[in-house]
Amino acid sequence: LKLEHFEADVSVLETQLDKVMKLCGKMVEAGQAYNAANQLFLTGLAELSMYNKKDGAITNCLNQFNQGLQEMVSFHTMLFDQTQRAISHQLTNLCTQFLPQMVETRREFVRIGEDLETAAMKNAQVSRHKAGDAERASHLLLATRKCYQHFALDYCLQLNTFKTQQRIDILNSVFSFVHAQFTFFHQGFDLLRDLEPTMKTMAAQLSQLSTDCAAKRKDLENTHLLVQQRDASGEPMVSPCPEGDDIIQGYLFKRSRRKSKTWKRCWFSIRDNQLIYRKSHKEENVVLFEDLRLCAVKSLDHIDRRSCFELLSVQKCCALQADSEQLKQAWLSALQGSIDLAYRETADTQLPQPKEPPPLLCGGDCSPGPPAQRLPALGVALRGPGNHLCCDCGEEDPRWASINLGVTMCIECSGIHRSLGVHLSKVRSLTLDSWEAEQLKLLCVLGNNVINRIYEARCSEEGRVKPRTDSLRAEKETWIKEKYVEKRFVQNGSSDGAR
Repeated sequence: LKLEHFEADVSVLETQLDKVMKLCGKMVEAGQAYNAANQLFLTGLAELSMYNKKDGAITNCLNQFNQGLQEMVSFHTMLFDQTQRAISHQLTNLCTQFLPQMVETRREFVRIGEDLETAAMKNAQVSRHKAGDAERASHLLLATRKCYQHFALDYCLQLNTFKTQQRIDILNSVFSFVHAQFTFFHQGFDLLRDLEPTMKTMAAQLSQLSTDCAAKRKDLENTHLLVQQRDASGEPMVSPCPEGDDIIQGYLFKRSRRKSKTWKRCWFSIRDNQLIYRKSHKEENVVLFEDLRLCAVKSLDHIDRRSCFELLSVQKCCALQADSEQLKQAWLSALQGSIDLAYRETADTQLPQPKEPPPLLCGGDCSPGPPAQRLPALGVALRGPGNHLCCDCGEEDPRWASINLGVTMCIECSGIHRSLGVHLSKVRSLTLDSWEAEQLKLLCVLGNNVINRIYEARCSEEGRVKPRTDSLRAEKETWIKEKYVEKRFVQNGSSDGAR
């Protein structure tokens, strides 16, 4: 009964050992999967830290944290390896060292027991009259009994040895596992203690970042509130940029040059003395006017669409439309301010002018100054009689002039003059081009009043009315061609001289 109880205990123990080893294997596999996922997480964290690479303090802290967590992954790997050795390997050695031998010994023990039963039966069945058979049966029974006793002792020895050894191996296995856990947590504690100064630094930075973030969020909320209030009050939705490169930016409708009835909404901005636009946020910026100094801006009140204005240069003109009259005025002010600023900056970079007035203003045979000293062309030209107004439409402050005609003109009329050809009118800018003293002298001696008395002498007889500043470009083109190409309004007696 004791042997059967002992064997039952061994069987239960074997089952429990097998269960513990299987659970240990699953735990190690789960730990290795955790380590792999942890490693991927740390890789992603390292990539995330590169997002703030411009902030050296934050990047340094994140890098130190990442290195510490990488070491923790190494500690986990060591822990799982030691766990596998402590539990699986030791218990496996216990089972493989004793249990197979015990099974084999028990098999022989059972077989000898059966042989003993057989020998005992034969010995009991021998007749007393057969002395020889009785003696042989008695010897066989004795030998079998001794052999049975020998296997019984051997089997009991192995059972007791296994019972004793399993205590040692199980305790040693669990002790090794607990020691591995102790080492793991001790290493983790030492590692985190080394990271404590970095953690304190990071805590201070987090506090400061939280304060800055709260202030930023409050500013954004205030800005959002101001935008809502502005939208409710109908204020212009333009974006002045005092701290950036753009002077003003916002959406405008742009009229197509080929299809006059087609308008497309684009994003416009003024930057570096240029008007820039793009059709969508995915497209690159396109320079519409390369130099605003060569442009003039005016309101378009004669077309059907509201809040329109026009930007003109010698080469082209462009009609734009704002969302409201306030926006239109904001863009007009910004464009005109940019043009004026560009002229002032150009004047500031010019060479110093002589203090004495140029000789050509005095009349007579005064010779021009040295070529190195360029005269202030705009100021000199506008002093001529009638030169402060465009000779063809009367717009104030003309910035262009015709060298061979000796007149000043606005930017729109200058574009029309260019289309006539240089043999009729050679146009130059009074602010950007170089002027010789004799050329300026011609502007002052002739000027708009003198030339217009010649070229417009018969306007009243012809019933023609001179175009105004707000007249259509086609009307101005017709007038200028009749005036300078056909010489329609020149007196007959003065026609040959004018030619």
